[in-house]
Amino acid sequence: MTEYDYVIVGAGSAGCVLADRLSADGTARVLLVEAGTGEPEKLPEVQVPILFPRLFGGPLDWNFRTEPQPGLDGRTIPIPRGKAVGGSSVVNAQLWTRGHRADYDGWAEAGLDGWSHAELLPWFERAEQRISLTGLRYPLPVTPAFTDACARLGHAPAAEVQEGYALARATHRDGLRHSSADAYLTPARDRANLTVAARTLVRRVLFEGTRAIGIEVEVEGATGPERILARREVILSAGAVGSPHLLLLSGVGPAGELAAHGIETVADLPGVGRDLTDHLLVPLAFEARGFASPGAGAGPEQIDQYLRDRTGTLDSIISEALLFLRTRPELAAPDIEVVHLVVPLGEHRRPAADGLALGVILLRPHSRGAVTLRTADPRDAPLIDPRYLSDPSGADLATLVDGVRAAQRILREPEFAKWIGEPLTPGALAEDDEAVAAYVRATGGSIHHLVSTCRMGADDASVVDPAFAVRGVSGLRVVDASAMPGIVRAHTHAPVTMLAERAADLIRGLG
Repeated sequence: MTEYDYVIVGAGSAGCVLADRLSADGTARVLLVEAGTGEPEKLPEVQVPILFPRLFGGPLDWNFRTEPQPGLDGRTIPIPRGKAVGGSSVVNAQLWTRGHRADYDGWAEAGLDGWSHAELLPWFERAEQRISLTGLRYPLPVTPAFTDACARLGHAPAAEVQEGYALARATHRDGLRHSSADAYLTPARDRANLTVAARTLVRRVLFEGTRAIGIEVEVEGATGPERILARREVILSAGAVGSPHLLLLSGVGPAGELAAHGIETVADLPGVGRDLTDHLLVPLAFEARGFASPGAGAGPEQIDQYLRDRTGTLDSIISEALLFLRTRPELAAPDIEVVHLVVPLGEHRRPAADGLALGVILLRPHSRGAVTLRTADPRDAPLIDPRYLSDPSGADLATLVDGVRAAQRILREPEFAKWIGEPLTPGALAEDDEAVAAYVRATGGSIHHLVSTCRMGADDASVVDPAFAVRGVSGLRVVDASAMPGIVRAHTHAPVTMLAERAADLIRGLG
């Protein structure tokens, strides 16, 4: 058995930050464990901005799907999650948005002292000093037409407040995608006290009584499980699906669920896997008129050319501009985001290589789901049930209908409308509330922002405390999107990176 001071499970946006920060002083021995490959950067789809959707469903994706969703006409929804060093920051769009101040002030008002927007700013700023952030270098002509349409409809530039419209920012460097592994692990990789173990599946957390003492793993190609010990702490950073799954496999979770799968209870924590929240996206997609979608037919020659000179539309991140809006003036903060996409996102009745879409995103859903055990075998994916549009009040569906209406107003602005051809799915321009609601149920899907399945809180029902420590046990923390006290009005890469920066200081006793 091998011993380390800190054992970190999951090399995603949070795990890479923790591995760097906890090993920085050279004294603590740190192990970062990842089930996927350790060298994802060798693939052009990982490097070239426009190509990242080609990674979905491939070897760098866990290939999760939800259970059938009654609120979405019984469809199962794909949930891409990164399976590589760098985690989901390798396979996502790498958009960087902090979230609205109301999100974090709401956490503080719920009893999480030290978690207000003003108090968290230093950790956002620290992350942004490390992550390489860039704006669009070669925006398509249709993109300023979108922002002009937003302005004509009375929306303001977003500036420092995340409300209004803005061109997208992403974690790119010199025209190439820049993952959390690039930002945090590459500078730390040569440290003698840091070990990165790829292609290593964690089966469970090991306990002595209620103290976490290490992990049991399967190393690819090995003959059987191995045990790795943690002198100080085990830290789960496996994401909103992986972290609750590991807790359940390890005996930490609802006692009834554990018993049903023959797992001995270490700590009866009913909240593990519950409170699953996600941003639902409804795509309004159309044929393109007067422009070609970047990357649609990009072959090896065009990709090689981009990798040599890094110029041209393969630089696009697909989501070239964003609009955050309130569907009702009395709201304190936006409840809808409209994403301007230069590809025909979504599964449509009539496919098209060239097109555009406006993605209508529900920012503050009331619906809650769960991640639960399918079996007690660590190699079997858990059950993922977001329960989209299940809130009893119907507020989620009503807000999305209002959001689709707001997007349709943009689509009808003359300077933007001239770029738009026929809708790819009937109903994208429907005016009747019932028809719009049917369109939402027929086309809505995840934008892959799952959070809160190991929810942080000051209340007894929360899974982790404000220092990320798992309740009912010792020597174990959860640091990733699953620990978020609630979903934020943002693409979650930036908030997760901030959380991990904060957690690293808390673990080191720096506050």
